[in-house]
Amino acid sequence: MIDPMRGSGVPLAPALTARPEVAAGLSGPGAPPEPSDGFTRSASLAAATRVSGQLPGAAATRPLTEEEKQDFSSWFPKLDVNAARVSGEATPRYNCISWTTGNTRSWDWPPSMYPDSEPRAAFDQYYRERGFTPEQPGQRADGLEHVAYWEDPNGPTHGSVAGPVHGERWESKCGQAAKIQHGKDELESDVYGKIAGYWVKTGEGKDVPVDALSPDLEKRLDGKLATRVAALDPQLVESFEKAYASWQKERSSPRLQLASDPHKLLTGSGYEQLKQLGAEALPLWVQKMRQGDFFCQYAVGELTRQERGPGEFQIKDGLRQPPLQPTEVRCSEQAKAHQLLGQWLQSDW
Repeated sequence: MIDPMRGSGVPLAPALTARPEVAAGLSGPGAPPEPSDGFTRSASLAAATRVSGQLPGAAATRPLTEEEKQDFSSWFPKLDVNAARVSGEATPRYNCISWTTGNTRSWDWPPSMYPDSEPRAAFDQYYRERGFTPEQPGQRADGLEHVAYWEDPNGPTHGSVAGPVHGERWESKCGQAAKIQHGKDELESDVYGKIAGYWVKTGEGKDVPVDALSPDLEKRLDGKLATRVAALDPQLVESFEKAYASWQKERSSPRLQLASDPHKLLTGSGYEQLKQLGAEALPLWVQKMRQGDFFCQYAVGELTRQERGPGEFQIKDGLRQPPLQPTEVRCSEQAKAHQLLGQWLQSDW
């Protein structure tokens, strides 16, 4: 059985085939498309494995390329890049935290979902709602999925997962970068700090729906955006696109590329130049959100309110934002962005 507290060099059983989502985005002939199953309950997959002896739809992992070895070894000096395996290609669609619960459809960051709680307490609430309970280091709970919670001196940074459907090693979706299988402590670094606690999957939890824009809403958004953007000063549009390209380049740095906290992306000279363009550039921000850059929601929030509090990001009643209901913030970054797009559509902005 799997001992989640072990190091990377003591396998206790033959490795299981990777879980179905492992195949997402893998290159090469016959690679399947990105999964569309949303929140997959781990216990169901584990049960299927016990019955059939293999995971349904499982696919092989791949070794790191030479370029990936250079990158990952520079980010994580303790990582054995020759033993590490890529189990999912780079994507901003989901992050380490959502992956620890089996979700490949959304980007989750508990401190943004439970803004009234301290960061550690936000993670505890997030995992409890999804069927996990805290576990003390050194305890054994073989056959169950485990989540390792990572911190640096500034707070939470990362989550990794191990269990029956992950093979004999730990697995991490590294921010927007690839998902890899690695030894338990091999990601200790200035990037993620160290493991500071564990949760173990003891129940099913509550399925988390994946928010999506309706076709009608998309059509109306595109219509309003076309009108608003066409009315902008071409010089403003040019300045925005130039600053946005600079911000995108800054966001590709390793420390930001590997981060799961969306607020860490709101830095750099490019971002500051974008904010200096003011509320007049709001339709361009909304356009980027509509194109999929859900991290832009925080800039939109700053441009459309005078006063703000934890979690207050929506356009409501002009510039004044009343407190949000819990259901409005206990959701993924994509869902928050979709809420904001809907609010913008109904506003006079």
